[in-house]
Amino acid sequence: MNNYAVETRRRSRSLLVVEGKHEKDELFWLIFKCFPEMNIDIDDVWIYGTNIYKLYEDIVKEYGNDWAKDEMDVDLPFVISKKEHPETIYYRNDFTNIILVFDYERHDPAFSEEKILEMQHCFEDSTDMGKLYLNYPMIESYLHLKSIPDEEYINRKIPVSLQPGDKYKGLVKSETGIIAAG
Repeated sequence: MNNYAVETRRRSRSLLVVEGKHEKDELFWLIFKCFPEMNIDIDDVWIYGTNIYKLYEDIVKEYGNDWAKDEMDVDLPFVISKKEHPETIYYRNDFTNIILVFDYERHDPAFSEEKILEMQHCFEDSTDMGKLYLNYPMIESYLHLKSIPDEEYINRKIPVSLQPGDKYKGLVKSETGIIAAG
């Protein structure tokens, strides 16, 4: 008899990777409460703690500069857990769906349309390497409703010059009366 303890693998497990605490503790907590059929455990919402360009750098550290061009098979849970959860390393085959939710962050010094396009091309299937969703200009755009329903929401345009994020949050507050997090 051996004393090997192995964590039982849960089936049909989805991973949701978000930028920050607000997304996990407020937005997605509420979404999961309203839509339990999504069947995502709040513990499987990982806070990455920084932006998409840092994630890009971490992928480059693991797979090299040509990872996207060479169409490498990126194991995102491994890359993230190695950095954020080194006590427990996870792998892509631990999850049936992987979803990434990040802000576009055009104002970031590391911004690059090429990086965004590479990430979108690589992370286009939640059942494979993951599906990337980008918020423009930031996650707080979900609050930018002037009425319910807001027929103009889909066509609302935000100028790139409205930087940093605090200015956009101020715009949301002035137009809706809702105070955005952060």
